[in-house]
Parts: sequence; structure tokens; C-alpha cells
Amino acid sequence: MTDMVETRPDTRRRRKAERPQEILEAAFAEFSRNGYATTTLERIAERAGVTKGTIYVYFENKEHLFISMVQEFTKGAQEIVQEMYDTHDGSTADLLRAQFSFIYQHIVEDRRRREVVRMLIAEASRFPKLADRYFDEILRPCLDRLKQAIQRGVDRGEIRKSSIVDLPQVVIAPIALVDLWLMMFDNRQPLDLKAYFDAHLEMVLNGLLAK
Repeated sequence: MTDMVETRPDTRRRRKAERPQEILEAAFAEFSRNGYATTTLERIAERAGVTKGTIYVYFENKEHLFISMVQEFTKGAQEIVQEMYDTHDGSTADLLRAQFSFIYQHIVEDRRRREVVRMLIAEASRFPKLADRYFDEILRPCLDRLKQAIQRGVDRGEIRKSSIVDLPQVVIAPIALVDLWLMMFDNRQPLDLKAYFDAHLEMVLNGLLAK
């Protein structure tokens, strides 16, 4: 009996530490099933097995919960892409090749991330603040990391100076097309992602690298 009493505080601490993740998982299930507009914190709380008040302990409101959910899905990948930049000592072409390869393998092919994009496209006009927050907290850091890699190449004389340096959206635009393609056509018009990646990278390097 003594051993049971001694382990209970640890169990409670462990469950408390796991609770935010459980809420985020429940949030994804509800958002993806019902959309942002009709999903309520009450339904998320019910799915997570907590009270609505518990959600407010960790998240300010539904918008904060949604953005936190997206951050949870992407933070690991973003950290690895940044680490690639910080530790890479080879050419910028090799750096971009490694970063884009990772992005395709772990981000482009991530169905959960694509579901979030689908929700944002559907809800952006009705909830512009949500779209703005997604841009500021998720998309802008991605664009900044790409600009960082491109500027590295310019500084080393490996990438020519052009308007592309200031508009990294042009470089990643084919990824947006992949999302739309897979959302619209799925298996009806299958896309060879390996061939698409090779073509995308070839276009990027040919457009950026100094001749």
C-alpha cells in the first residue's frame, strides 16, 4: 500500500504533463472532422476527456489552440531545417538540396499538415485573423529560413543576385501546387512525388545558381 501511495504523485505529474498533447490530438480530430468554424472547445474537451476549463489552463482560446496544434505538427521539422543551415559547411546547392529533400519527405507528404492547409484555405476568408496568425507564426519563419539559405549563397558568390532573393514564395510555390493537387485529385490523378521533387529542385537551382 505504501508503494502505491508513493507512486501516485508521479503518476499525476506524468498525466498532467501529457495533457496538453492529448488536447492537441483531440483538437486535430475535431477540427479535421468538423472544420474550424463549427468545432467547439466543449467537443474538444469531451474527446480529450477533460473539462473545458482545463483547456483554458493551457490555451487562451480556440484560435490559440488551433495555431498551437499546427506548431506542434511542424516545430520538429522546422528545427531540423534550421539545424541543417547551422551545421552545413558545403555548397549552398547541397544545402538547398538537403533541405528540400527533407521538406518533401517529412512535410509535403504529411497528411496531417495537408489537412490543416485544407482547413485554412476553407476558413481564411471567414477568419482572417486566424490566417494572419498562421502566416506570422508558421509560414513567415519558413520563408525566413529559406531567405537565410539563399542569402548564404549570395554572400558566397554561389547564387546570383535577383528578385528571387526577396521573394522566396516563388521558390516554394510548387509545394503549394502539390497540396492542391493531392487535395483535389488524390489517387485519381496520381503524382510521382519523386519525379516532381527532382523537377522542382532542378528549377530552383537553375534559377538561383550563378552561372
